[in-house]
Amino acid sequence: MRYPIALVAVFLPSFLFGQNRAIIDSLSVSLKSSSDRQFEILNALGWEYRFSKPDSTIYYAQMAFELGKKLNLQKNLAKPLNYIGVAVNYKGDKIKAFEYYQQAIAVAEKQNDTVQLAYTNNNIGRLLFEQGLLPKSFNYFVASLNLFKRTADSSGIAYVKQSLANLHRLQKDYKKAEDEHLGALRIRMRLRNQRDIMSAYVQIGILFQEQKKLQSSTQFFFKADSVGKITGDVINLAEVKVHLAENYLEEGKVAQAEAVGLEGYHVIAANKNTRMLPRTLLLVGKIHKAKKEYAQARSRFSEALTVARNSQSSAFQIESYLQLADLARLMGNKQEEISNMNQYLVLKDSVEDLELARKVERLQFEIQIQNKEKENELLKMQQAQARAEVGRQRIVNIFTIVVAGFALVLAGVAFYTGYKRRVNNLKLATQNMLITAHQREIDEQNETLQKRNKQLSDINNEKDTLMSIVAHDLKAPFNRITGLISLVELDGQLNDSQKEYISKIKEVTQSSSGLIADLLDVHAIESEKNVPVPKAFNLVELVRERVEFFKLIAAAKKIKIEFNSGNLPSVISDPNYVGRVLDNLLSNAIKFSSAGRTVWVRLELNEAMATLAIKDEGPGFSQTDKALLFQKFKKLSARPTAGESSNGLGLAIVKILVDRLKGNVNLVSQQGKGSEFVVSFPIAA
Repeated sequence: MRYPIALVAVFLPSFLFGQNRAIIDSLSVSLKSSSDRQFEILNALGWEYRFSKPDSTIYYAQMAFELGKKLNLQKNLAKPLNYIGVAVNYKGDKIKAFEYYQQAIAVAEKQNDTVQLAYTNNNIGRLLFEQGLLPKSFNYFVASLNLFKRTADSSGIAYVKQSLANLHRLQKDYKKAEDEHLGALRIRMRLRNQRDIMSAYVQIGILFQEQKKLQSSTQFFFKADSVGKITGDVINLAEVKVHLAENYLEEGKVAQAEAVGLEGYHVIAANKNTRMLPRTLLLVGKIHKAKKEYAQARSRFSEALTVARNSQSSAFQIESYLQLADLARLMGNKQEEISNMNQYLVLKDSVEDLELARKVERLQFEIQIQNKEKENELLKMQQAQARAEVGRQRIVNIFTIVVAGFALVLAGVAFYTGYKRRVNNLKLATQNMLITAHQREIDEQNETLQKRNKQLSDINNEKDTLMSIVAHDLKAPFNRITGLISLVELDGQLNDSQKEYISKIKEVTQSSSGLIADLLDVHAIESEKNVPVPKAFNLVELVRERVEFFKLIAAAKKIKIEFNSGNLPSVISDPNYVGRVLDNLLSNAIKFSSAGRTVWVRLELNEAMATLAIKDEGPGFSQTDKALLFQKFKKLSARPTAGESSNGLGLAIVKILVDRLKGNVNLVSQQGKGSEFVVSFPIAA
């Protein structure tokens, strides 16, 4: 299941109702004229900005937090920390958002603020939900719901029910999702907040739309439309009309879809709502296609593609290419159909590659969250120990003062020696008790740390095992696909179109097989068992052999490879490691070079070090690229010049291999002026 893409659809309805320009203007005026309610106004401003300007949310919420500390507030001080966490999450820093939520929990617990503790648990649940960690997010949602029920906070209960409904919806448990949505709606009907009621109607309509229960879906969209007319929310009304038109079109009611859809489209286009515009343009294009107005349909699909590109929406780009390909088929334009279908397949393949990287990132995120939770538990334990130590010291101090006073009252030469002996014995006994207690606590902490280290080691092993299993399980199907394609080609009875399709399938299969091979390589290389095996070999001959091999590949792109070296003696190193480093760097140089360019390979020997340099005339690297260099799954700004695949693992493998050889690799590059990778590693003559 592709959670990140599905989550966009799940949480999209809640985004529709979180921004109101009129409210922001009103709060800004109140902030200037009020002094006793500034804490609440600053928080309210931060909340309204959370989607469009998260940095403004952080600014106002930080001001509210500092003001709350200055006013020594006994409640709600965790609220601005929650808002900062939400804003940081929208900016994409999940770990930092989790840290702010942990701070909010600490403040809420200290202030015994059950309401804010409930909201924080719900926020953490949504954060984990967005990363696909559904079981952990469910636990936080349940904890939040119980806290809201304890405080009888109806608004909060409805809020958590919406979160639980989205979780069940993502798991395709539509019955539970419907129950939670309807429960939230009933609460909001009692509270009579029109914006929340409209949001609930829309989410239920979308839930039924996803299940193809179009009649029920349309009924709830009509209800949302009625409430929207009362509130005068023009943008949200237009979006409801788009959903209605999608239902009509699905039912084959083209005329009704056109009437309602165009009404929503004109409002969305006039307000330049780029979030909804690609979806709306696709809807209008489908309506024209249904009416066989192919020229107008192509215009709308092309416009949707442009907007989706500008907003970097992969899902809408994929849908646009697919619609353009189908339209070309209907118009009998075979070349345009193939071109758009190729773009659709390439983009879909890149999205699937991205999903694989996201799975790895999601696993890493879960490990980081677990580490943060363990660090927080350890910090709480240390704080408790510190408080206990302070309490013990206070008792000792009080006791000392009492004893000193008693000594002054009963001062006398006759009793001085006996008194001093008793005091010293008491101090020694107290110190022995403290030492024993401290030693016991230290032993317990050491045992706890050993268990946690074992848990972290198990988690890391599970991650490695998962990567290996996934890669191996995917490798066999692609090999079978390759074999079947070969059998089809051997049959020989293929027309030109079928040959072209077969060629495209081979490209996709080879690209995916390459990605799996690289994943297995990374896993094998990172294993502690994989160490260099040095032996004597002719370095010049090894490099010349690899260069001659890659000349055949380069010739296909009309690229020249120039090799320059002196007569170097034999060296002692691992030839397999050196060969794989050279293969990756030469492959990249050819992949990112245009036709007619030259790649230079230079080999030198300097004292006890061998230097291997590969220079190209490609696009070079930007400063942003250099910051991400050698990181796994990080695709850089440059793209292969002939449509070759690039999965972001090649340079990471180079870095691991060179480090294992106890060498170093450096990049000399300016954007637009080519690149030169210089690898140095020790040898023994």
